[in-house]
Amino acid sequence: MTGTTKEIQMLDSIHKNADMGMNSLSHILDMTEDVAFVRVIKRQLLEYQEAWKKSGQMLRMRGKESGKDAPVMTKMMANMMSSLKNMADSSTSKLAEMVLKGNQMGVTELTKEVHSYDGKDQEVLEFARKQLAREELNVEEIKKFL
Repeated sequence: MTGTTKEIQMLDSIHKNADMGMNSLSHILDMTEDVAFVRVIKRQLLEYQEAWKKSGQMLRMRGKESGKDAPVMTKMMANMMSSLKNMADSSTSKLAEMVLKGNQMGVTELTKEVHSYDGKDQEVLEFARKQLAREELNVEEIKKFL
């Protein structure tokens, strides 16, 4: 099966979002010892790993060698900002705020992708919708730690 540009773009967006999420949450895990918060972050991290893996598989099925990961510089800057903010305030609430902002960026990007999608591949659209729903649930879950 060969994917069209629209499907490839959507899957690349999901792949990049999952990569950024994995990177950021791994970094956040090193900053907290709050057991309940760690449990939520680890679950979200696992979801991002699964999405990253599935989006990569779906891209390969559509003729693309692999997905686009988030740019290294973007990840480095995000980690540096997290570290600086953590030095100023290492509370769970502050860490949750950082995670929430990342989740909200994911929701925004995926919402744009889903709304603008006019391709024919229902498997890709359904995967994107599931990812969007998962991100929205993550936002609600993280709010409990603010």
